[in-house]
Amino acid sequence: MSKKTNGNTEMLVGVVTPIEWDGDRVSEVALFATDDEEYRIENGHKFFDFVQQCIEATGSVHRSKKTFRSISIKKFKIVESISDI
Repeated sequence: MSKKTNGNTEMLVGVVTPIEWDGDRVSEVALFATDDEEYRIENGHKFFDFVQQCIEATGSVHRSKKTFRSISIKKFKIVESISDI
């Protein structure tokens, strides 16, 4: 699920998933969204404690021409599952 709210601000729903590690510690996370896309979380250090949790996130989404996507999350809430939306 991806809803545009205004400008490049969008609301996405997905699971916070680790995508890079420094040894055995998570160093970068992404949001695997219900639109079947991966969005690297630009301010991901704030979301390390939410790995494997489903969230509804609103923030600035950036897309490159080569399918790179990222989001800078401004606000979020934890949802029990995708079906709770």
